[in-house]
Amino acid sequence: MQQQFVDLLIDALLDEGFTVEEAQSLILLQQVYEERKASEETNHHRFVRWLVEHGHFSEWF
Repeated sequence: MQQQFVDLLIDALLDEGFTVEEAQSLILLQQVYEERKASEETNHHRFVRWLVEHGHFSEWF
């Protein structure tokens, strides 16, 4: 994330009563979640492609 965006997120979370440490932890948790979600989608697409390539699943269902 861009530092300016992170700073804005921290400011918004501070306004809601979070500490700086809590805000940083929440932002890190969000980044990890987004990375895992993107990876899971990629793995899902790889698995479907493998099914099609090995004749277990047709491209047209």
